[in-house]
Amino acid sequence: MQWLNYHHLYYFYVIAKENGVTEASHKLKLAQSTLSAQLKQFEDVIGYRLFERKSRKMFLTDVGKRVYDYAHEIFSLGEELRDSLSNLQDSLRVSLRLGVMDSIPKSLCREMVTIISKQHKAKITIFEESLPSLCNKLSSHEIDLILANDKPITENSQYQFHAKLIGEMKVILVAHPNKGQLRGDIPHSLNNEPMIMPGFHSPLRSELLEQFKIKHIQPIPIAEVDDLELQKMLVLDGHGFAAMPLRAVKEELASGRLISLSDMPVCHENLWIITTHRLVHNPLAKLLLETFRPTSGEH
Repeated sequence: MQWLNYHHLYYFYVIAKENGVTEASHKLKLAQSTLSAQLKQFEDVIGYRLFERKSRKMFLTDVGKRVYDYAHEIFSLGEELRDSLSNLQDSLRVSLRLGVMDSIPKSLCREMVTIISKQHKAKITIFEESLPSLCNKLSSHEIDLILANDKPITENSQYQFHAKLIGEMKVILVAHPNKGQLRGDIPHSLNNEPMIMPGFHSPLRSELLEQFKIKHIQPIPIAEVDDLELQKMLVLDGHGFAAMPLRAVKEELASGRLISLSDMPVCHENLWIITTHRLVHNPLAKLLLETFRPTSGEH
Protein backbone atom coordinates (compact mmCIF):
# COMPACT_ATOMS: atom_id res chain seq x y z
CA MET A 1 0.00 0.00 0.00
CA GLN A 2 1.25 3.48 -0.82
CA TRP A 3 2.11 6.11 1.79
CA LEU A 4 -1.10 7.20 3.53
CA ASN A 5 -2.46 10.52 2.27
CA TYR A 6 -3.77 12.29 5.37
CA HIS A 7 -5.78 14.77 3.29
CA HIS A 8 -7.70 11.83 1.85
CA LEU A 9 -8.05 10.31 5.33
CA TYR A 10 -9.46 13.58 6.65
CA TYR A 11 -11.94 13.86 3.77
CA PHE A 12 -13.11 10.31 4.48
CA TYR A 13 -13.38 11.12 8.20
CA VAL A 14 -15.55 14.18 7.61
CA ILE A 15 -17.78 12.34 5.11
CA ALA A 16 -18.35 9.57 7.67
CA LYS A 17 -18.89 12.04 10.50
CA GLU A 18 -21.32 14.19 8.50
CA ASN A 19 -23.18 11.15 7.10
CA GLY A 20 -22.64 11.91 3.44
CA VAL A 21 -20.73 13.72 0.71
CA THR A 22 -23.26 16.54 0.43
CA GLU A 23 -23.04 17.48 4.09
CA ALA A 24 -19.25 17.08 4.13
CA SER A 25 -18.85 19.30 1.05
CA HIS A 26 -20.61 22.14 2.90
CA LYS A 27 -18.36 21.71 5.91
CA LEU A 28 -15.14 21.45 3.88
CA LYS A 29 -16.23 24.05 1.30
CA LEU A 30 -15.36 21.68 -1.55
CA ALA A 31 -17.42 20.64 -4.57
CA GLN A 32 -19.20 17.30 -4.16
CA SER A 33 -17.55 15.99 -7.33
CA THR A 34 -14.11 16.88 -5.99
CA LEU A 35 -14.83 15.24 -2.64
CA SER A 36 -16.20 12.09 -4.28
CA ALA A 37 -13.10 11.86 -6.48
CA GLN A 38 -10.81 12.24 -3.44
CA LEU A 39 -12.70 9.49 -1.62
CA LYS A 40 -12.42 7.20 -4.67
CA GLN A 41 -8.66 7.79 -4.82
CA PHE A 42 -8.36 6.96 -1.12
CA GLU A 43 -10.31 3.71 -1.54
CA ASP A 44 -8.14 2.77 -4.55
CA VAL A 45 -4.95 3.36 -2.57
CA ILE A 46 -5.93 1.30 0.48
CA GLY A 47 -7.63 -1.36 -1.65
CA TYR A 48 -10.96 -1.51 0.17
CA ARG A 49 -14.41 0.00 -0.19
CA LEU A 50 -15.14 2.19 2.81
CA PHE A 51 -18.81 2.92 2.15
CA GLU A 52 -21.74 1.08 0.70
CA ARG A 53 -24.72 2.95 -0.66
CA LYS A 54 -28.29 1.95 0.16
CA SER A 55 -31.38 4.00 -0.68
CA ARG A 56 -29.23 7.01 -1.54
CA LYS A 57 -27.54 6.86 1.87
CA MET A 58 -23.94 6.00 2.68
CA PHE A 59 -23.06 3.39 5.31
CA LEU A 60 -19.60 2.44 6.53
CA THR A 61 -18.40 -1.03 5.62
CA ASP A 62 -16.63 -3.14 8.26
CA VAL A 63 -13.30 -1.88 6.93
CA GLY A 64 -14.69 1.66 6.88
CA LYS A 65 -15.61 1.40 10.56
CA ARG A 66 -12.08 0.31 11.41
CA VAL A 67 -10.53 3.13 9.38
CA TYR A 68 -12.94 5.61 11.02
CA ASP A 69 -11.84 4.52 14.52
CA TYR A 70 -8.18 5.11 13.62
CA ALA A 71 -9.02 8.42 11.95
CA HIS A 72 -10.92 9.59 15.03
CA GLU A 73 -7.91 8.79 17.22
CA ILE A 74 -5.47 10.50 14.85
CA PHE A 75 -7.44 13.73 14.49
CA SER A 76 -8.32 13.82 18.20
CA LEU A 77 -4.59 13.77 18.95
CA GLY A 78 -4.17 16.53 16.38
CA GLU A 79 -6.73 18.64 18.25
CA GLU A 80 -4.84 18.03 21.48
CA LEU A 81 -1.61 19.17 19.82
CA ARG A 82 -3.30 22.27 18.42
CA ASP A 83 -4.80 23.15 21.80
CA SER A 84 -1.48 22.58 23.51
CA LEU A 85 0.38 24.85 21.09
CA SER A 86 -2.28 27.55 21.23
CA ASN A 87 -1.86 27.74 25.00
CA LEU A 88 1.92 28.18 24.93
CA GLN A 89 1.63 31.93 25.22
CA ASP A 90 -0.28 31.46 28.48
CA SER A 91 2.09 28.80 29.78
CA LEU A 92 3.12 30.88 32.79
CA ARG A 93 -0.39 30.42 34.16
CA VAL A 94 -1.37 26.76 34.35
CA SER A 95 -5.10 26.11 34.31
CA LEU A 96 -7.30 23.14 35.16
CA ARG A 97 -10.76 22.45 33.77
CA LEU A 98 -12.53 20.23 36.28
CA GLY A 99 -15.83 18.45 35.71
CA VAL A 100 -17.88 17.68 38.82
CA MET A 101 -21.05 15.60 38.96
CA ASP A 102 -24.01 17.51 40.38
CA SER A 103 -24.42 14.78 43.02
CA ILE A 104 -20.98 15.53 44.54
CA PRO A 105 -20.79 17.49 47.84
CA LYS A 106 -19.50 21.03 47.33
CA SER A 107 -16.99 20.52 50.16
CA LEU A 108 -14.99 18.20 47.89
CA CYS A 109 -14.75 20.94 45.27
CA ARG A 110 -13.50 23.32 47.96
CA GLU A 111 -10.77 20.85 48.92
CA MET A 112 -9.65 20.61 45.29
CA VAL A 113 -9.66 24.40 44.85
CA THR A 114 -7.57 24.70 48.03
CA ILE A 115 -4.95 22.36 46.58
CA ILE A 116 -4.87 24.16 43.23
CA SER A 117 -4.74 27.62 44.81
CA LYS A 118 -1.43 26.72 46.45
CA GLN A 119 0.17 26.32 43.03
CA HIS A 120 1.81 29.46 41.63
CA LYS A 121 -0.40 31.31 39.11
CA ALA A 122 -2.83 28.41 38.86
CA LYS A 123 -6.45 28.78 37.76
CA ILE A 124 -9.32 26.31 38.02
CA THR A 125 -12.57 26.27 36.01
CA ILE A 126 -15.37 24.02 37.30
CA PHE A 127 -18.16 22.49 35.20
CA GLU A 128 -21.04 20.93 37.17
CA GLU A 129 -23.17 18.58 35.05
CA SER A 130 -24.35 15.00 34.68
CA LEU A 131 -21.76 12.26 34.10
CA PRO A 132 -22.64 11.57 30.43
CA SER A 133 -22.36 15.29 29.63
CA LEU A 134 -19.02 15.55 31.45
CA CYS A 135 -17.69 12.44 29.67
CA ASN A 136 -18.54 14.06 26.34
CA LYS A 137 -16.57 17.13 27.38
CA LEU A 138 -13.67 14.97 28.56
CA SER A 139 -13.52 13.01 25.29
CA SER A 140 -13.54 16.25 23.27
CA HIS A 141 -10.79 17.76 25.48
CA GLU A 142 -13.00 20.52 26.88
CA ILE A 143 -12.14 19.45 30.44
CA ASP A 144 -9.11 17.71 31.98
CA LEU A 145 -10.65 15.34 34.51
CA ILE A 146 -13.88 14.50 36.33
CA LEU A 147 -14.72 14.10 40.01
CA ALA A 148 -17.60 11.62 40.24
CA ASN A 149 -19.47 9.19 42.47
CA ASP A 150 -20.04 6.86 39.52
CA LYS A 151 -17.96 5.26 36.75
CA PRO A 152 -18.68 5.90 33.06
CA ILE A 153 -20.13 3.19 30.84
CA THR A 154 -17.52 2.34 28.20
CA GLU A 155 -19.32 -0.46 26.40
CA ASN A 156 -20.41 0.43 22.85
CA SER A 157 -18.38 3.63 23.08
CA GLN A 158 -15.51 4.75 20.86
CA TYR A 159 -13.97 6.52 23.86
CA GLN A 160 -12.14 4.90 26.73
CA PHE A 161 -11.91 6.31 30.23
CA HIS A 162 -9.84 5.52 33.29
CA ALA A 163 -11.56 5.74 36.69
CA LYS A 164 -9.37 5.86 39.79
CA LEU A 165 -11.00 5.11 43.15
CA ILE A 166 -9.98 7.81 45.67
CA GLY A 167 -12.29 7.22 48.62
CA GLU A 168 -15.84 6.68 49.79
CA MET A 169 -18.59 8.64 51.56
CA LYS A 170 -20.99 7.55 54.28
CA VAL A 171 -24.63 8.04 53.27
CA ILE A 172 -27.10 8.76 56.08
CA LEU A 173 -30.81 9.50 56.38
CA VAL A 174 -31.55 13.12 57.32
CA ALA A 175 -34.69 15.14 57.99
CA HIS A 176 -36.00 18.45 59.29
CA PRO A 177 -35.92 18.69 63.12
CA ASN A 178 -39.73 18.58 63.25
CA LYS A 179 -39.44 14.97 62.06
CA GLY A 180 -37.64 13.86 65.21
CA GLN A 181 -40.33 11.25 65.96
CA LEU A 182 -39.08 9.21 62.99
CA ARG A 183 -35.96 8.23 64.94
CA GLY A 184 -37.97 6.24 67.46
CA ASP A 185 -38.76 3.18 65.38
CA ILE A 186 -36.36 2.97 62.41
CA PRO A 187 -36.94 1.43 59.87
CA HIS A 188 -40.72 1.04 60.42
CA SER A 189 -41.25 4.74 61.10
CA LEU A 190 -40.10 5.58 57.55
CA ASN A 191 -42.95 3.69 55.92
CA ASN A 192 -45.40 5.99 54.13
CA GLU A 193 -43.23 9.02 54.98
CA PRO A 194 -42.48 11.58 52.22
CA MET A 195 -38.95 11.23 50.82
CA ILE A 196 -36.72 13.23 48.49
CA MET A 197 -35.28 10.49 46.27
CA PRO A 198 -32.10 10.69 44.18
CA GLY A 199 -32.90 11.05 40.47
CA PHE A 200 -32.85 8.20 37.96
CA HIS A 201 -29.30 9.13 36.89
CA SER A 202 -27.94 9.05 40.43
CA PRO A 203 -25.70 6.04 41.25
CA LEU A 204 -27.07 6.16 44.80
CA ARG A 205 -30.64 5.43 43.73
CA SER A 206 -30.27 1.71 42.96
CA GLU A 207 -28.27 1.11 46.14
CA LEU A 208 -30.94 2.83 48.23
CA LEU A 209 -33.77 0.89 46.64
CA GLU A 210 -31.92 -2.35 47.33
CA GLN A 211 -31.35 -1.43 50.98
CA PHE A 212 -35.00 -0.39 51.36
CA LYS A 213 -36.11 -3.70 49.88
CA ILE A 214 -33.93 -5.65 52.33
CA LYS A 215 -35.16 -3.63 55.32
CA HIS A 216 -38.80 -3.48 54.14
CA ILE A 217 -38.86 0.33 54.00
CA GLN A 218 -41.56 1.83 51.80
CA PRO A 219 -41.47 5.63 51.82
CA ILE A 220 -43.53 7.87 49.52
CA PRO A 221 -41.27 9.58 46.94
CA ILE A 222 -42.50 13.15 46.49
CA ALA A 223 -39.53 14.40 44.45
CA GLU A 224 -36.70 12.83 42.45
CA VAL A 225 -33.65 15.08 42.24
CA ASP A 226 -30.10 14.53 40.93
CA ASP A 227 -28.67 17.80 42.26
CA LEU A 228 -27.40 17.32 45.82
CA GLU A 229 -27.85 20.94 46.90
CA LEU A 230 -31.46 20.99 45.74
CA GLN A 231 -32.14 17.78 47.66
CA LYS A 232 -30.79 19.42 50.79
CA MET A 233 -32.88 22.56 50.28
CA LEU A 234 -36.07 20.49 50.00
CA VAL A 235 -35.25 18.62 53.20
CA LEU A 236 -34.46 21.91 54.99
CA ASP A 237 -37.88 23.17 53.89
CA GLY A 238 -39.48 20.14 55.56
CA HIS A 239 -40.78 18.41 52.44
CA GLY A 240 -39.45 14.98 53.42
CA PHE A 241 -36.42 12.98 54.55
CA ALA A 242 -33.51 12.06 52.25
CA ALA A 243 -30.42 9.88 52.00
CA MET A 244 -27.36 12.13 51.61
CA PRO A 245 -23.58 11.89 52.05
CA LEU A 246 -22.70 12.80 55.64
CA ARG A 247 -20.07 15.29 54.51
CA ALA A 248 -22.71 17.15 52.47
CA VAL A 249 -24.87 17.89 55.54
CA LYS A 250 -22.20 18.18 58.23
CA GLU A 251 -22.76 21.92 58.83
CA GLU A 252 -26.55 21.58 58.91
CA LEU A 253 -26.34 18.72 61.43
CA ALA A 254 -23.96 20.71 63.64
CA SER A 255 -26.23 23.78 63.60
CA GLY A 256 -29.37 21.73 64.28
CA ARG A 257 -31.06 22.68 61.02
CA LEU A 258 -31.13 18.98 60.09
CA ILE A 259 -31.17 15.82 62.18
CA SER A 260 -29.80 12.36 61.47
CA LEU A 261 -32.41 9.61 61.64
CA SER A 262 -29.94 6.83 62.41
CA ASP A 263 -26.48 6.43 63.93
CA MET A 264 -25.50 3.94 61.22
CA PRO A 265 -24.99 4.84 57.53
CA VAL A 266 -27.58 3.42 55.18
CA CYS A 267 -24.86 2.73 52.57
CA HIS A 268 -21.62 4.14 51.12
CA GLU A 269 -20.79 5.94 47.89
CA ASN A 270 -17.47 5.56 46.07
CA LEU A 271 -15.55 8.58 44.79
CA TRP A 272 -13.68 8.48 41.49
CA ILE A 273 -11.37 10.68 39.45
CA ILE A 274 -11.96 10.00 35.76
CA THR A 275 -9.51 10.73 32.94
CA THR A 276 -9.10 9.61 29.35
CA HIS A 277 -7.01 6.54 28.62
CA ARG A 278 -4.11 8.66 27.39
CA LEU A 279 -1.35 10.06 29.59
CA VAL A 280 -2.32 13.06 31.72
CA HIS A 281 -0.07 15.95 30.69
CA ASN A 282 -1.73 18.82 32.57
CA PRO A 283 0.42 19.24 35.72
CA LEU A 284 -2.54 20.28 37.88
CA ALA A 285 -4.64 17.32 36.71
CA LYS A 286 -1.68 15.04 37.35
CA LEU A 287 -1.26 16.53 40.83
CA LEU A 288 -4.88 15.85 41.77
CA LEU A 289 -4.84 12.40 40.21
CA GLU A 290 -1.76 11.38 42.18
CA THR A 291 -2.32 13.11 45.52
CA PHE A 292 -5.96 14.12 46.09
CA ARG A 293 -7.64 12.05 48.76
CA PRO A 294 -10.73 13.58 50.40
CA THR A 295 -10.49 14.39 54.09
CA SER A 296 -13.01 12.37 56.05
CA GLY A 297 -15.35 15.32 56.72
CA GLU A 298 -17.54 12.85 58.63
CA HIS A 299 -16.73 13.38 62.29
